[in-house]
Amino acid sequence: MIVGLGDIGENILEQLVRLPLVSKIYAADTSEEQFISKVYSAVSGAIHQGYSPRVEFLELDLNDISGTTERLTRIKPDIIVNAASLKTWWAPQASLPKDFFMQLDEAGFGPWIPFHLTLVNKLMTAVKEAKLGSHVVNCSFPDAANAILGKLDLAPTVGVGNCDLFLPWLRKIVADKLEVPVREVITYFVGHHFLCHALGAYRSARGCPSYLKIIVGDKDVTNRFDKERLLIESNAHMPKGAKDHFIVAASAVKNVLGILLNTRELTYAPGVEGLPGGYPTRLSCDGAKVQLPDGISLQQAIGINEESQRLDGIERIESDGTVVFTSKASSVMENLVGYHCKRLPPMESEQRARELLQLLDQLTAKMQK
Repeated sequence: MIVGLGDIGENILEQLVRLPLVSKIYAADTSEEQFISKVYSAVSGAIHQGYSPRVEFLELDLNDISGTTERLTRIKPDIIVNAASLKTWWAPQASLPKDFFMQLDEAGFGPWIPFHLTLVNKLMTAVKEAKLGSHVVNCSFPDAANAILGKLDLAPTVGVGNCDLFLPWLRKIVADKLEVPVREVITYFVGHHFLCHALGAYRSARGCPSYLKIIVGDKDVTNRFDKERLLIESNAHMPKGAKDHFIVAASAVKNVLGILLNTRELTYAPGVEGLPGGYPTRLSCDGAKVQLPDGISLQQAIGINEESQRLDGIERIESDGTVVFTSKASSVMENLVGYHCKRLPPMESEQRARELLQLLDQLTAKMQK
């Protein structure tokens, strides 16, 4: 079941309809009139290519938690992919002048969490109330949202994207240099959303820590590469903004298949086990589990991601899920956007999202005069 047929959700649907091992797909969003054309396009294209997907559109409003619970109880999906948010992640960058956005970017992505937490929080509440064993793959800022929801016993199974976007190309670089097939290159990577953003936008890690171990065959070849240079090169040609959504969708589909088909694949994923940032992850029908190699402990890996999280504007996530923003992030958002928020309890996410939406609209209108 795909919830949210925006650009990422649509790309996920387009890829899944071409996989015969997926027996049925529910495509869910708020309005059949608005979104049924996306189902039409995906199914028609798949039939042209010789596939016969079973796709059913489902009208669903995540704001109606009881209605969502009822539909989930009736359908009993094996896997739910959440691709719903109140505002797409790239909206501030797309709607504001570049120079202004670069100043705003110093706050990190953390302060925009209300856009991405609000709906997945409602979805996870409905999943819990439906008492289903469904796994949930969350596309909406999983590095932070999954960690917040983990404090509420509502963590999705796994996230998608972010550092997972450049790791395939990193493996290709290694494979090409060592003249081996890409499938023989195994990476153990610990890294946060901020690192992916910094590498793509600034061609630098900007002081963001990470961990990388590269195995080819039975040999550790990590020391044969300069890590930061390798990370920068892996991001050099990544599409910018919404143009990377096909890769985001591929990351989501990879995680869906790993769980659905019980592949026990070793991969990288954000938001695993309700933890901040991303980790080496083993996928199976039991879900997603952190799989660290020798040489790094779970506490060390969490520490890397918590340090990175602060660079993304989040000082810490407290035991009740309250987000405490860094003083720098709070100051930048207050001075440039007029948004005053130093602490965000999860229950205030929707209210804060409305406030941010209004402020962003006002700021965009002012900048366009």
